[in-house]
Order: sequence, then structure tokens, then C-alpha cells
Amino acid sequence: MTVLALPAGSLLDAAVFAPLAAGALLLLAGRRLETAWQVIAANLAALPALLQLGFLLSEGRLGGASPLGGFLLEPLGAALFGMTVLVGAAALHRALRQLGQVELPHLYLGLILILWSGTLGAFASPLSTPSGVLAAYVYHEFALIPTFVLTLFWGGDGRRSAAMQMAVTLTLGAMVGLAGLFLCDFQPSHAEAPAIGLILLGFGTLVSLFPFHSWAAPVYSAAPSPVAMLHAGALKKFGLAVIAAFGVGRLGPWSDVLLWLALGNTVLLGAVCLAQRDLKQLVSWSSVAHMGPIFLGLWVADRTGQPDGLVAAAVLMTAHGLAAAALFALSNDVRARAGTYRLDELGGLAGRAPVLAALFIAATMASIGLPGFGNFWGELGVFLSLRDQSLWIQAAAASTVVLSAVYMLRATASTFHGPLRPELAAAESRGDLGWADRLGPLALLAASLVLGCYPAIVTRLFPQ
Repeated sequence: MTVLALPAGSLLDAAVFAPLAAGALLLLAGRRLETAWQVIAANLAALPALLQLGFLLSEGRLGGASPLGGFLLEPLGAALFGMTVLVGAAALHRALRQLGQVELPHLYLGLILILWSGTLGAFASPLSTPSGVLAAYVYHEFALIPTFVLTLFWGGDGRRSAAMQMAVTLTLGAMVGLAGLFLCDFQPSHAEAPAIGLILLGFGTLVSLFPFHSWAAPVYSAAPSPVAMLHAGALKKFGLAVIAAFGVGRLGPWSDVLLWLALGNTVLLGAVCLAQRDLKQLVSWSSVAHMGPIFLGLWVADRTGQPDGLVAAAVLMTAHGLAAAALFALSNDVRARAGTYRLDELGGLAGRAPVLAALFIAATMASIGLPGFGNFWGELGVFLSLRDQSLWIQAAAASTVVLSAVYMLRATASTFHGPLRPELAAAESRGDLGWADRLGPLALLAASLVLGCYPAIVTRLFPQ
């Protein structure tokens, strides 16, 4: 397998460990740190990761392994690492904007930084080596701890039940997946049918593969927006990376099982999205439903032995993370101005917040795969990789575009168009998004546009 790393491996270590160090500093120092120091620590944590992104986007990215953490960027990991840099920076920026609105802000910010660090570590650990697989697993589990704590103590309505459901479900899924990894000695080349079945069940649960998906939408709806951005946009992709590393080319009797479960995400959960009447619930369920085409890309890569399905899935994973994170952030901005997520209580916000409306519409277009955004090439690549499969499989895969267009455009119209609701007109308005609040969504959407115009940023990482 082709392996990618930085010319200076120490930068890769810094990108992973600097957020961890800053987060630990905030947790240990507690209230003794002034708010200014919290901001400084957070921005110092962001700097190495942003430098890392610059190296990933440059042509001179070949080199040796990281000397401290043993990190080594493989093709899929490199794409997801770069996406996590952007999503984490946007989530961190949003958390900094919320410090005046949350209790114990040093703990809140510190845990988000630790969550970001764990996610970066999971994607920087090579899945082609036993030690790398074990390290990636540990980093993923490490990142789940702050996800649980942040949702439990700083989440919204239903946070306790959502956090407990996530803890139980993901712990069981992780244990089943770990059993599968032990069966094959943490080596993809040793993975046989029993191990593949456990890996698919365990890590499929972490990715909200149908029918093991019920934990995801309640957690994303209850979690603080930076947590939903990082988990739904980035951390959840770890399960996909493991299934890609251990399953593609080795599914055997599990191939048909993965096909039917992927279609469950695509069609059945797409229909569930149509029934949603809460904006954040809709964005949460949509994130779960969009895992279906990604799984189809992995399935066809295993079925045909050709890399095009895997490469398309990688593009779609990267693009989905950017669009989903933007939608979670902007949904929170809608609630901050309207006081509700209920679609039947929204309407006419475009007149009051035109910039928010424009950004939300752009994120919606990215999510449904409008040409120009990265999702378009990922979805198109998956559909093209299915060209030799049965017509009904192609039709079911294509239904995700139709369904997502219907429920997302309907929600956008309900939120921003039509007359302004009397309750909203009488309520005190926070006005439109200021420049500081625009930065995160703008960066994510700009990255999606760059990927849409130049998908080779991801595709060139894979051997031809």
C-alpha cells in the first residue's frame, strides 16, 4: 500500500499532540487561567494542524514516518486527516465564540480540544500495520470520552438519554470490532470470514450502519454544535476507514449483507428524513442516511476488485464531513435567532438574516451533491462504479439524490422563505451573522468548493 507522510514527521506529531496539550492545560489549570489564556491556548493548538493541512495540499508530501507518535498517513487516512483539520478548526472557532454562554468554559474548551486530538490521532495511525491499527483504535476510544462528557453536561434537550444510549451502543460496538481485530491479529491480510463479520458489525455500529443506527441522530441533536460537527463530520469516519482497510477485497459471504444494509441507510433512512419536522433532527438523520452511498462504494470495490468505488467513497467521506459540519453549525445559528428548531414554527428568516440564509442554502446544495461541491464527485463516482451492477441497485443508489433534495430543500424553504412568523417578528432579534460567525461555515464551504473543482486533492492520494 502506498503510504504518505510529511517531510518533517515532527509536524505530524505537533498536529496531533498540540490540541491535546492545550486541552490538558485548560483542564488542569482550571479557573486559574483567564479567558485570554484560554483563547491563546486554543489558537496555539490550532496552528500546527493548519500547518499540517498546508503540507497535505502541497506537492512535497512524501517522506518518512513521524518519530514520536509512530504516525504515518496512508491514502484514505490522509484525506480524512485533512478534512478533520478543517472541521476541527471550525468547531474550535465555534466553541471559542460560545465561551461566554457555557458554564465552566475552560472544561468545555479543553474537552473539545482533546476530542479533536483523538480524532486526528485515529486518522494519522496506519491501518496497514498491527501497531498502527491498535493505536488508531485507542485514539478513537480516547476521543469518545470527551464526546460523551460534553453531550451529557453541555448538551440540549434529551442529552442524558442520548449520551447514555451512545455510551452503551458504541462501547458494545467497539468491543465487538476489537474482537474481530484480535481474530485477525490486527492485520488486514489475515482477515477471514468470522473476523470480517465481527468487524463489520462492530465498526458498522460506530458508523451508524443500518439497523445499528438508532443512537446517532439523538446524539447529534442533543450534542453541542462543535461536538456534532466533530463527531458526525469526522470521528464517525474512523469506522469506515477500518471497514475499508479490512473488508474491501475480503468480504466474501458478507458482501450481500453489506449491500442490503447500505441500501437500508440509503432508502429507508432517507424516507425517515422525509418525516422529520425538526431542523436539527433532520440534519442529524440526513448525516446517517448519507452513509449509505459510502458503504455502496466500499461494497462495489470489494465486488469488482477495482479501486474506483473506494476512491469515490473517499471523496464522499471527505466532502460529507465538510458539508455536515457546516449544516450543524448553521442549524445552531438558526435556533439562536428563532429560538426553535421546529420547522412549523420557522419561516421568513431570509429577510432578517440574509447571510445566514445564503450560507445555509449553500451548505444544503453541497449536501445534496450540487455540481461544484465535493459531494457531487463523490456521489457521481459511486454511481459510475455501479455501472455494471443490477439496474435496481443503481436506482436505489440514485434515490439518495432525489430524497435528499426533497427533504433538504423543503426544510430550507420552511426556514427561510415565506412570511416571517408573527412570533418571530415580535421576538427580539439577534440580527444576521457577523463576520466572526461566518468564518467557520465559509471555510468549510470554500473547502468543499475547492474539492468540487479539483477532486484530485483526494484522488491523487490513491495509487492508480
